[in-house]
Amino acid sequence: MPSIVACAKTTTPRDRVRDVAAGLFADRGLDGFKMRDLAQRLGVSVMTPYRYFENKEAILACVRAHGFACLADALDQARPDGGLEERVASLATAYALFAVAEPARYRLMFALATTQAPGVAEVRRQERRVEDAFAAHAIGFAAAGLSCADPAALGRLLWSTLHGVTVLHLGGQLPQADLAAALRRTTRSLTIACAGSTPGAAPEVPA
Repeated sequence: MPSIVACAKTTTPRDRVRDVAAGLFADRGLDGFKMRDLAQRLGVSVMTPYRYFENKEAILACVRAHGFACLADALDQARPDGGLEERVASLATAYALFAVAEPARYRLMFALATTQAPGVAEVRRQERRVEDAFAAHAIGFAAAGLSCADPAALGRLLWSTLHGVTVLHLGGQLPQADLAAALRRTTRSLTIACAGSTPGAAPEVPA
């Protein structure tokens, strides 16, 4: 299993618990995760993690929220000015770079967890940040000439589709070795389809 690499600088003991726990979750899953094993990896007493988190579900929620926050940051930083092709490439590349650099964390972000776990509200807040980032990219596409009646809907469609392609890629189920290239083609296809569903000609987006 690929190791978990912090996507932001770890600065507090709570951050370290979160990041070490992420690696343990990636190795063993929620059911196989034991707080004593986490303490052993941290080199601390078994009670130390409880200073920062109520239970393992709360830790998983924190891991997931942090992953979505890092993805939202990456997408927010990848909104260039310029033409539609540049904007499409920037979105696809940013998403691919995050998933390829953080495959274990990426899978954990979408792990099923109880809706009553401590920290779930923060997971939802960070998920909305990613959704908002996709909507902002869609608005940028519109500014570059894409005809689209509902940028927010296009943003949700983009995220769900890019996620599906990414999961297949990480599972070795796509022949395409370059995830960024696969996501660029996917994003181009969606933007052309969106333009084709509204009055006016589809934008010229090179293959």
